Amino acid sequence: MPPQPPIHQEQAIQQKLVECGLNADGFTVKYEDYLQSIEIVIDESAGASESDFACIHKAVDHEIVTFKKADLQVAYLDFVGEIYRPQMLAEAEKSLEKRGLLKDFPERASFSTDKLFAEALERHCGVERGSFFVESEWGLTAQPQMTDKPIEGPEWDKVTCLMSAMMYVAAKGEVFKVGFIGNEAIPDESE
Repeated sequence: MPPQPPIHQEQAIQQKLVECGLNADGFTVKYEDYLQSIEIVIDESAGASESDFACIHKAVDHEIVTFKKADLQVAYLDFVGEIYRPQMLAEAEKSLEKRGLLKDFPERASFSTDKLFAEALERHCGVERGSFFVESEWGLTAQPQMTDKPIEGPEWDKVTCLMSAMMYVAAKGEVFKVGFIGNEAIPDESE
């Protein structure tokens, strides 16, 4: 686990956010073990708006920002996504090109459903249909088959191919709705 950042880093972020015009009583800056990162939680009382996003992003650098107001959270994630989109696209293209899979990459618009597109991505990366993307009660989910052994070799390459493919689709701005199943431990706030 990475070491906890020095407390002065949290204080520096707090000061920068105040300089952005946020009300200090309306946000928290705290290292969270379960995230292994500093999380900045911004409440409505901070007075943040979309016009503050550039300053907030610069102030927090790579740390996690959570707006309590859902529409601001979505807008902030979109804002940050646009900043990183060119880099994501270049990395995904490079990864797919290295595998010889950029040419003839499936186009989302050619498929009537996310499930059919997911199957095309699996096929394109040499993965058995339905072994990575599965339908669940929540919709389409990326869920690599887990075993008690780590994924490695050719199987790992297929998983990384699919991750590159999803990054490529997202960076191109195509709509492909898929969730992720993880095994991370999220704290129970009821304790």
